[in-house]
Amino acid sequence: MDRGFLSRRRRARRRGTCGARAMVWACMLAGGMALSSAHAHRAAPPPSPSGPPLPDGRIFLPPPPAPETASNASDASIFADTRVQEGSGRWKLAQRDARHGVGHMLSAFSCAAGFTLSPTHLPRLEALLTRLEARVEPVVAQEKAQWNRPRPYSEIELPLCVADRGEVARTPSYPSTYATLGWMTGAVLSDLLPTRTAQIMRRARIYGESRVICGVHWHSDITAGWMNGAVLYTAMRGEADFAHDLDAARAEIEALRDHPPAHVLPPDASECAEEEDAAAHPPQ
Repeated sequence: MDRGFLSRRRRARRRGTCGARAMVWACMLAGGMALSSAHAHRAAPPPSPSGPPLPDGRIFLPPPPAPETASNASDASIFADTRVQEGSGRWKLAQRDARHGVGHMLSAFSCAAGFTLSPTHLPRLEALLTRLEARVEPVVAQEKAQWNRPRPYSEIELPLCVADRGEVARTPSYPSTYATLGWMTGAVLSDLLPTRTAQIMRRARIYGESRVICGVHWHSDITAGWMNGAVLYTAMRGEADFAHDLDAARAEIEALRDHPPAHVLPPDASECAEEEDAAAHPPQ
């Protein structure tokens, strides 16, 4: 692990990480997490583009931790403690994971797959993931509206790995859309490359945890996103059209794995090493 990061973490703890925890915890209590009125109305699940309605996470997901609970305190502690990672290798990985777009998400799994997942050479897979995202985002938006949980940094200025706080703050925190889609992308790739399932799903975990390192999500938002992604993918996997698209993507990705073009370089070794380190040191 980065020695510089460790020394910064120790210094931060000595000179006031506990103070940051206290500030975060106080803000969480003062805000009440805006949960009390969020359960008053539950609209019908939104129509799902190009497919039947997906399972309603407002039914199967647990609510976010209530104020003055141990789980809420744990969320506050993890948010405060991870702020000292600013500038570390893990921070830079989180910034890469924060990039928008299906192509970036697909490429992020290259080390886990064992070869470069170039969107240019995987048009069917990229199209499948684009359709998946279009179906899932409205579902997660309704889940977020149900609980209306504020982002971690809503009332306190601490380092974030994204430049535009306002853009992210406009949407509620629970559950995480990134963690949901990252887990589902991992599930798709595990279906296509079953011998790499362990490495791929580890990367899906890291992808969600990057949102905690970035400071834009509470840790419990991420665990809810993982559950969300697993349930939604199970439903989509049983659809005949989705299975057909998956088969087409399988032939495409196997061809790229077995016969990569000469100009497609292997995954960056330093980035793969950063992912290994991130897997061994989750935010907790």
